Amino acid sequence: MSWLLFWLLLHITAAIIAFGPNFVFPLIGSLVPKHPHALHFAVELQHKMETGLIIPVALTMLVSGTGLIITANINVLATTFLLVAIILYLIALSIAVFNQVPTTSKLLKLTAGGPPPGAPPGPPPPEVMALINRAKYGGIALTVPLLSQGGSTPVRSSDSWQAPL
Repeated sequence: MSWLLFWLLLHITAAIIAFGPNFVFPLIGSLVPKHPHALHFAVELQHKMETGLIIPVALTMLVSGTGLIITANINVLATTFLLVAIILYLIALSIAVFNQVPTTSKLLKLTAGGPPPGAPPGPPPPEVMALINRAKYGGIALTVPLLSQGGSTPVRSSDSWQAPL
């Protein structure tokens, strides 16, 4: 196996592992209105996935991406799509680190005890709903850069750019 294929395999695998779970979060969130007692569990699950899987694996993409760039001898400044992809990656990472993690951390604290005893059934308190919406809209904002990076990474093959096999 060549170094190029090694870095490509790592990069694609990391992208699937890091960004795939983001598309599950809306499914988890859609269950909470049907099972309000499970709100804390849903928030804890999402927070654990963000901090223990998504962000750490997404950060490894810096290493595998750099390995790809060096191995394929790509001039980043002359490759517009790659510059755009790097910017979108940094935007997605920033949203995850600076919006999603602090929001789910606050939600964890606010939902830790569950609803107060004797609380009527219904939506969570306004402060909790505001944070849920913040996480929801942050997730929607995350989807745009993630979906915009689709396609294959071109590699240099003799004298032309081609998608890897």
